[in-house]
Amino acid sequence: MQSKRDYSWDFMRAFYLLLGIPFHAAVVYSTHFDWSVASPDRSPTLTVIADFIHTFRMPGFFVIAGYFSIMILLRENARSWLTKRLVRLGVPLLVASLTILPFQILIQTRAEMLGNSFVLDDYLQAVVFRLTHFDEPWVSHLWFLYSLIAFSAGLAVVAMVLGNARFKRMATSAVEFFFDRKWLAFVCVALVAAALALVLPEIYARFGTKLRAVAGYLQYFPYFALGLAIYLSPRVQNRYVRFGLPGLALGIVLAANSMLEAQTPWSSAVLMISGLFGALMITGFIAKMARHYFNKPNAGIAKVVDASFTIYLFHHPIIFVLAMIFTQVDLPPIVEFGVMVPVTALVAYQIHKLIAANWLTAFLFNGMMPKPAIAVGSARSLRVG
Repeated sequence: MQSKRDYSWDFMRAFYLLLGIPFHAAVVYSTHFDWSVASPDRSPTLTVIADFIHTFRMPGFFVIAGYFSIMILLRENARSWLTKRLVRLGVPLLVASLTILPFQILIQTRAEMLGNSFVLDDYLQAVVFRLTHFDEPWVSHLWFLYSLIAFSAGLAVVAMVLGNARFKRMATSAVEFFFDRKWLAFVCVALVAAALALVLPEIYARFGTKLRAVAGYLQYFPYFALGLAIYLSPRVQNRYVRFGLPGLALGIVLAANSMLEAQTPWSSAVLMISGLFGALMITGFIAKMARHYFNKPNAGIAKVVDASFTIYLFHHPIIFVLAMIFTQVDLPPIVEFGVMVPVTALVAYQIHKLIAANWLTAFLFNGMMPKPAIAVGSARSLRVG
């Protein structure tokens, strides 16, 4: 376990959240996927960019989430930690669901009617139907908050049952056991992948697309668990940040392989394993670079870290609007992408500044309670988060 603050983890947390901007801007032009607001002009180049970012962006984010979750949990009572966690994640989830998502539904529905004769009654009927039926538009980019709440609740329950000290001891022993027996860890991963490849198609056939979506959100738990292991074991952490250029190259190959379409359950299992290890190698390389270049206090990075959560919440509707506007102009997709990314980042950052300026909006959209005032002459600095 680390004895001093490693600033590279703060940088990576912001980095993976901000990667959502180029990812969602690129997926507008995907050649094999119709996003919520899709451009009529598709781009193979932007498709590759979107697909590649997708292979490691959220895995990296959940590694960071697991790392910080166990770090803070072990410092306090598990019940108290879970309560704070539910406020920190649940309040922004609720508020964003009631404000951002309805706006996105309005834009998405309007964008789908572009190119056809616009009939107000048809538009209103489609909007009312989506607003009154819980489906993907009511989850959208906020799905990661549902996943984090579920993972945090599970972690806290285990810690409450065992007690922090016993939980830490048992979890650390398990991590060290499998680290010393990597072959056994790989066999377990392979068996789980094979079981999922055999069982999931039957489950999807019986229970439909909603269960498929839930399974997609839960697929990031192994990365969350890796974050726990990285914090608990210095050996695991040191191995994770040792992936150099050869590891990055192999990770890219494995990630590219994971994007192929499975033909059989066994090939599906192989693709799952490829995706898992590809993401670990790519994010491990990023962790190594972050530790080398960003493991020190930096005021500029600190501002981006503080803004990253709000930027992630608001970048999505901004891209919706820009994507709809660009469907009405005739520009090359790469040019539109080049405009969309910086404009989205700048507008979202300005929104963050407005939200952060008021304690109530900061609480509603970030789940952050106001910092207590510090008396003049006090030598302490307090931070609530």
